[in-house]
Amino acid sequence: MIPVSLSWVAEQAQGQLLGQFDSSIVVSGVSTDTRSIQPGDLFLALVGPNFDGHKFAQQAKEKGAIGLIVSRKIDTDLPCILVDDTKLALGRLGAAVKAEVAPKTIGITGSSGKTTVKEMVAAILSRRGKVLATKGNFNNDLGVPMTLLRLERHHEFAVIEMGANHLGEIAYTTNLVKPDVATIVNAAAAHLEGFGSLLGVARAKSEIFKGLSEKGANKGLAIVNADSQFADYWLGKLKYNKVQTFSAEKAADVFAEDITLGLDGCAQFDLVTPTGRIGITLALPGTHNVSNALVAASLAMEVGASLSDVQEGLRAMPHVSGRLQVKQLTNQVKIIDDTYNANVASVNAAIDLLSSFAGRKILLLGDMAELGEKARYYHEKVGEYAKQQGIDELYSLGVLSQSASAVFEQKGKHFSELAQMIEFLNEHVIFEKCDISILVKGSRSARMELVVKALEDSPLGKLERVRERIAC
Repeated sequence: MIPVSLSWVAEQAQGQLLGQFDSSIVVSGVSTDTRSIQPGDLFLALVGPNFDGHKFAQQAKEKGAIGLIVSRKIDTDLPCILVDDTKLALGRLGAAVKAEVAPKTIGITGSSGKTTVKEMVAAILSRRGKVLATKGNFNNDLGVPMTLLRLERHHEFAVIEMGANHLGEIAYTTNLVKPDVATIVNAAAAHLEGFGSLLGVARAKSEIFKGLSEKGANKGLAIVNADSQFADYWLGKLKYNKVQTFSAEKAADVFAEDITLGLDGCAQFDLVTPTGRIGITLALPGTHNVSNALVAASLAMEVGASLSDVQEGLRAMPHVSGRLQVKQLTNQVKIIDDTYNANVASVNAAIDLLSSFAGRKILLLGDMAELGEKARYYHEKVGEYAKQQGIDELYSLGVLSQSASAVFEQKGKHFSELAQMIEFLNEHVIFEKCDISILVKGSRSARMELVVKALEDSPLGKLERVRERIAC
């Protein structure tokens, strides 16, 4: 965070500064968690249905907090900034820091792929200057302002991911971010409990365009996925903005030609843009990442990246933990770790990658969360899609995912506990003398990363690591 004074914080948070304080005090950060407070931070007391940050004021002081942001007066000798609502004050502060630093700003949302696109854009723009990008899943109405507060004077670019589980959340965060360019990666069946329907998802995602300027020479650019069933719906909302389209399937402002998939599952293609074309080799597997790369290129080029920046940034992009990472357990067994999260679209995309590999193909599926009253139907459809794509076996873990494995009949199996699944895999799968690809997928709540770890720690996985050490 940029260094500021207590009075500046009070003004931007629309609060009243109370108590005795030294006007020379410099605020170096804002924290909502006493466990992460650093000396020089202000502690902001959030209030929720099951917690009240005001109760931790003394702990904040002991950790080195130099002041408090509160929504009611409390007994303390620290200076306090009294605000109407601490959550709203957090948003105001994030927006104020962003306005003060004034980086070129990219806003990204979507049902799936938004984190990958964020990382792609950051990798491209890092070749041009200092980039601040959203960390982890700090993409909601608390995470976005906390991300903005991390901005420093040297940041030239800000790449901000925005998620939501209800209408109005992205409208709020995009108003804080005020991006120069924004996109919706896609809209799919996700968080249906909060949005009600797939159209509700598309409507909620379209809120990101509300943060774009519609006037003057600095009109914001909206980048629209021409392959989405909601492309016309989104374009209809953008009568006063600059608009650019992208497509992995047909001609658009930015599109792909001559797509091929390597033995490692990574795509190569020609990127075609209004300013020229260039060959791209992706570091991430899966044909769906062609679409992600197209929108990432569009976003980055709008704020100054060149075609060569796009080419080199995408080639050198690091893997994101739990995001479609191919791990070679042995010479014959590979694990496709895509355990970070899941919805119907992302599971189907991972199935497409699995189907491209030779040999025996197995899907280990955990429950997909927040799909509403049609959750079992969506799991069944995923099972049907996997079968259509030539997946040999589907093993499920969780209550809802049983609807997917049931589609496979004798080639499907459901487990109620992780230990049962791992025991079965050790006995009947990973010691087979043939090429085997195992996709592990599920929502964060399903904790399917534990399956990956258990496979890596299996007798075969340990034996292979011993062999590698001996070979070295």
